[in-house]
Amino acid sequence: MNSVPRSPTRVLMSAWIMFAVVVFATTACALQWTRTDLDPVLAPLSAYLRGPGGIGLRSAYYLMASALACLAWLAYNTTTTERRSMLPSALFLVAAMALPVVALTVLYEHTPQEDLARLIHGEAAQTTFLCLVTGMVLLSMRLRRNEHTHQRAGIVLAWLAFVQMWVLALWKGLPPGLTQKALIVLILLWLAWVARKLWRASRSPD
Repeated sequence: MNSVPRSPTRVLMSAWIMFAVVVFATTACALQWTRTDLDPVLAPLSAYLRGPGGIGLRSAYYLMASALACLAWLAYNTTTTERRSMLPSALFLVAAMALPVVALTVLYEHTPQEDLARLIHGEAAQTTFLCLVTGMVLLSMRLRRNEHTHQRAGIVLAWLAFVQMWVLALWKGLPPGLTQKALIVLILLWLAWVARKLWRASRSPD
């Protein structure tokens, strides 16, 4: 990864991903404290997309979608030719397109389209998690094989997120809000890690 020439575009995109992570995490955490009408252990993050502060969280979703699109581009263009693959980038791009749908469909609550919107919301949320986490694992393993990438934090976070995703999907007895937010925390930590990695790689000398 360090053999890729430096590029202002790659540096800016990496910084944008980190900015999106900070905004998303700050917004979501703030709502956990201010929305006293919701139980943070039971309510999934999507419950906070409507009501007080909902517009702020929806904006954070859209911002994160743009960051995932940047990650899709960086995952392909910042890796060296011999380690380049379209699959992680394609998965990140699908997640980037599905995430705004998750935010938009909540606006159809109490309308004639509510049932269809709820179905689309659920499918879009599952698509986002599945594509994003799978892409995380694939990209982490590729970066891990680079001789300059010795840290294992990324691949550990990616695999923990992969396991947590299936815990959320299959273990219905656990509090849904807690298990979903644990997965989101792991994803945000991984995104912060990979943004730092890609930023450093993009600033490396020719």
